[in-house]
Amino acid sequence: MTDFLTPELLDAMETKFSAEKEHRQLSWLERSKYNLEVMKFRDALMRSEQQTKAEQLKLRKQHEQKFINTRKIMMRQRNQTWEEIVQDFRRQYAAILPDDEEAKTEFKLMLYNKYYFSPTLIGNIVNQSPKTIWLWLEEWAFENENLKG
Repeated sequence: MTDFLTPELLDAMETKFSAEKEHRQLSWLERSKYNLEVMKFRDALMRSEQQTKAEQLKLRKQHEQKFINTRKIMMRQRNQTWEEIVQDFRRQYAAILPDDEEAKTEFKLMLYNKYYFSPTLIGNIVNQSPKTIWLWLEEWAFENENLKG
């Protein structure tokens, strides 16, 4: 966000705040310059948010496509229906000890990263809501990004 704070915007803000501090009105030119710079800032911020959303949507679609391909491969290799494969994953998760959080984490990450399962499907397998899985994945990604940096 600091990338959008241009010197012109900072100058216009400083002019406005100094005018408020001195209890004077901005001139028409100062007010117009301030409004223009604020509008540019908002537009840049909106474009950035739209670009971020578009990138996230693109990544989700890629993840979904990888899942579809992986699902087809798994069904061929195991010679099982999709329901049988999901049931097998449920059994594997149920076999993990209830207090072994690390193993549960590894299992969920394996489903997401190796098999490209959606948070909805992972939630279905581990008996949690999709929203809980989404939040957990975002939190995990954020924590691990902080560990790297």
